[in-house]
Amino acid sequence: MASVKIPVALLILIGGRQTPNVLSAQFLRPDIIAPIASREAMRPGEAWEKVRRVLEQLSPRVLDPHTVDAFDLNDIREQCAAAMDRFPDVRWVCNITCATTIMSIGAYEVGRMRNASVWYFDTAGRRVVTLAGQPPDGDPYRLSVENYLQIYNRAAQPTPPPPVSWVALARQMAQAPDDAIEFREILRRANADARFTQPRRLAVLSLTPTMVQWCEQAQAAGFISAIHQHSNHHEILQADGAFWDFVNGAWLEIYAWDAAQRAGCFDDCCPGIEIPAQGGLSPMNQIDLAATHAASLLIAECKTEARPFRTEHLDQLRAITSMIGGSFVGALFITARSQHKADAQALAAFRAQAQARQIVVVTGDQLNQLPDILTREATRPTFPRG
Repeated sequence: MASVKIPVALLILIGGRQTPNVLSAQFLRPDIIAPIASREAMRPGEAWEKVRRVLEQLSPRVLDPHTVDAFDLNDIREQCAAAMDRFPDVRWVCNITCATTIMSIGAYEVGRMRNASVWYFDTAGRRVVTLAGQPPDGDPYRLSVENYLQIYNRAAQPTPPPPVSWVALARQMAQAPDDAIEFREILRRANADARFTQPRRLAVLSLTPTMVQWCEQAQAAGFISAIHQHSNHHEILQADGAFWDFVNGAWLEIYAWDAAQRAGCFDDCCPGIEIPAQGGLSPMNQIDLAATHAASLLIAECKTEARPFRTEHLDQLRAITSMIGGSFVGALFITARSQHKADAQALAAFRAQAQARQIVVVTGDQLNQLPDILTREATRPTFPRG
């Protein structure tokens, strides 16, 4: 006879930083979430308003919060008991991390009296301290990108990891990103972006020594068959249409993925993920880089345009995060254009817009620091999650 699955209810405290509550809800996928909120946390723009929509993505039933005086122990005990007594036949887990010490004490006492599991999330140490009942069955902090997106009912179509030769070329181009932008324009003027079925010659190319080195690596990667030097120009035999796709922007996405790999702090990182729109309808939502750290997601948009500082890029990035965790998702905008080559006024306005949307901007002159920047944004984010 098949065993009956007992519903799971999660009691959480709303007050202050909410990431631990999101972690426990992601891990348990509870049938019920019962919030206990301080009066301060219920004010417009405060903790409950920030976390409510994310919790509703993670559980089919999120109750209206029981509001308490955050320093009145008897009030806290009574409201926690009222919430738990409403559902006596479920398995209760109490996450007592996110609130005042008095709220944590009250929730702990009531949870323990009702044989609930009581957990405290030490996110800095990636630990769950079990104060009563059963510990988590698994690691709430370790999630692949695919599993993270599944939690938010999003099917992902990741791009396979790139060949080593592609990574080597991406690293070379990242050393001179403004030249990489110019290289693309040289190839565009030679019609490298046009469709073709047979290898063809790209003639009369004025290439710098750095660009010639890139072509030699592109030959090793199988993008081109040969490069010939003439008296005052070069000629390339383009063997593969993927050469244009790489130069047109894929190199920066691959470099960002490689930087995440070298950062060494992520549980998983994926380049070029496509997420279907709701209902499977087109268009697809593209994430150039997605990485998980301690069950939190970091995503990046990569742009190799000559003039990339446009607000619609930021809006698109935030539209994607709204589907998969909102302000609990870290977001970066990575561009090949260096500060000294950018329009200063456009860049200043763009940075202000990015800060308002809590998006970190990485310019071309910072690409060599990208592994460190990614580590910082995973472990000590510029904009606190939630």
